[in-house]
Amino acid sequence: MAANGGAQFSDAFDRTFPSDAAGNNIFVGRDVLRGLVGGIDDFVECRQPRWRRYRSLGPTLLGSSFLLNDDDFLAALEKLAGACVVINKMKRTEYVTHMLRQLAALNRQAPGIPLEAFGRLRDLALLEEGRPAVVGPYGPAPGTGRLSTFRTLGFRETAGQRFPPLVHAKLALLGHLWWHDEDDGPGVADVVGFQPFRLWVSSANFTRGSRRSIEFGYWTEDPALLKAAEHLLVELIAGSEDVDPDADDWRPDMARIEYDHDAMVEAMAELMAEERYALLEQEAQAEDWLARRDLDEPEE
Repeated sequence: MAANGGAQFSDAFDRTFPSDAAGNNIFVGRDVLRGLVGGIDDFVECRQPRWRRYRSLGPTLLGSSFLLNDDDFLAALEKLAGACVVINKMKRTEYVTHMLRQLAALNRQAPGIPLEAFGRLRDLALLEEGRPAVVGPYGPAPGTGRLSTFRTLGFRETAGQRFPPLVHAKLALLGHLWWHDEDDGPGVADVVGFQPFRLWVSSANFTRGSRRSIEFGYWTEDPALLKAAEHLLVELIAGSEDVDPDADDWRPDMARIEYDHDAMVEAMAELMAEERYALLEQEAQAEDWLARRDLDEPEE
């Protein structure tokens, strides 16, 4: 029993085992979350050379958890260049409301991560007055928005909706945002992407309370698991909402952008006309220069 009279498991369950590569471990028993927090620190410090990335914009984390309130985990996120963690939409209680307000305050402080780094998200944007954003020739380019650090997804438990389905996966995918200055099309462009390196899988929520429970968690770099986790997490983000939405049901606040094709065509015509005028101007200047040169040359 704990000194305060509360029930407590013994340390007989607590063990650490090696996983699939140096630096990766399996944690069982109590306080499994220490493995997640320590693993983030290890990645930030690049304690394994294989975790380095050329042209990195910094270490980044995508994650999901049923609930999130662990102070050490939140402190570890601050060491990253960016993060986006999706949690379950919770029933409104005094405690949950307080927690969500804290996460919303952290969202306002964090820089967020660019939508353009994730293929599934590049054509999404926040709804504008409940409607998909319309992109014209002079507006923001697609994929230039940023993801907030904490988002929510799912259905809130209400009197009319008991036992709703849950976002219950506890995952943390670590990788690097990277950049290069050439894309697949003609010309040169700054391109940003995300490359996953290691994955945390566990039964433990990212909460203080999970540290007292018997849990199981591990780090892995298995390519198939990295690919599957990235797919799920990006889909969760694509369908997510702000951390304290008004709606009790699932209503994503991002949608595929719509293009103002008529404005695009008009702008292209104007651009072509301007380019044609500039070409004619250059030709006229060249002809004028040649005419003056001929007049200035002495006759033999």
